[in-house]
Amino acid sequence: MSMKIGAFVIGICALVAAACAADAPDAHSTKQPELTAAASSSTTYMTETTNEREVASSDAEDTQAFQAPSTTSPGSDPEKSSSKKTIAPYRGTPAEPTVWSQPRLALKVDNAPTAIPQEGLQKADIVFEELVEGGLTRFLAIFHSQVPEFVGPIRSGRSSDIPLLMPFDGAFFGWSGSNWAFRRLLDTVAVNDVGVYENPTQYWRKGDRPSPSNLWARSAQLLEEVESETSSFEQLWPFQEPVEQQLRADQKVAGVEVDWGSTDVSFRWSDNQKTWKRFQNSEQHLALTGEGDEVQITAENVIIQFTKYVLTNEVDSNGARIPLAQLSEGSGTAWILKNGAITEGRWIKPNITVHTRFLDETGNSIPMTPGATWVLLAPRDTATIIDIDD
Repeated sequence: MSMKIGAFVIGICALVAAACAADAPDAHSTKQPELTAAASSSTTYMTETTNEREVASSDAEDTQAFQAPSTTSPGSDPEKSSSKKTIAPYRGTPAEPTVWSQPRLALKVDNAPTAIPQEGLQKADIVFEELVEGGLTRFLAIFHSQVPEFVGPIRSGRSSDIPLLMPFDGAFFGWSGSNWAFRRLLDTVAVNDVGVYENPTQYWRKGDRPSPSNLWARSAQLLEEVESETSSFEQLWPFQEPVEQQLRADQKVAGVEVDWGSTDVSFRWSDNQKTWKRFQNSEQHLALTGEGDEVQITAENVIIQFTKYVLTNEVDSNGARIPLAQLSEGSGTAWILKNGAITEGRWIKPNITVHTRFLDETGNSIPMTPGATWVLLAPRDTATIIDIDD
């Protein structure tokens, strides 16, 4: 890394730390975050200590080969390839070549008890789930191959979002607000702000929900006046072909559970539907469709990225200290659940400007199943595998 880029990254990291110290409190917080889960009768896997400085020397070379935009050869242009199909970069499903010039929309979605059922969340290509104050969680949902007309409830940003947003260079970020430090930090990164301060007419409050879990975004309209992107961007991971899914001999599991503190989440495998069904606090986690129907949230891939959190000196209205995820750079243990099985690997992020990568025991990037992917940024020792016999 050049001295110029290194200085930029150091400066951004310093701003993240400063912004975190003034993050806006969450009025829904009810419990101090529990960063260590209690023992469970299910099989618990040991997790390695996250090392924010440990980066393998081969990562730079590996990243070069990791940027293939479709099932074509690395570096090829999906719009010019006729021998291979084009796939949506974040979902891995067949798509028109123009999908690679479509803008990406990142929306901050509430997950407090009063926020359920959320609307449009099931349409996201990727969803990051992160710990906020009081043992609750919040989502950063990435919409690209399909953008629903409405998404909600929209909530405020957190400093933990910056390392997730920066690699989506030029993405459009919709959020409901935060403190001045976070806003200033957001102005320093390559993100297009389409939040409520910049586009107030594209947000409204619903009368049947309590505040602050009642702010909705006209998500499709947020992108109506956006010019198509002309520069290509990288997908986050390779995707498996159906034959590869059948050949892998990973350990079969029934699912995974994560105890966030005040929120218990599990994903359980449905062999009939070939997807992981999400449950929250022992109930089906439901989302609203555009027609007003309720559907259970599912994902083809579930990634447990064991993440170190530090408690800042800022507290919410209930006295709970606000956590900050250590995501700017580093490495750690990761579980990748797909096709009804688990792959134990590791995650690695060389710096704040690049996407996190998930590697197997040989150091190769782990391919995902085409479909939606949920990445749970779970504190260490909070996740438990649900065995087939449980």
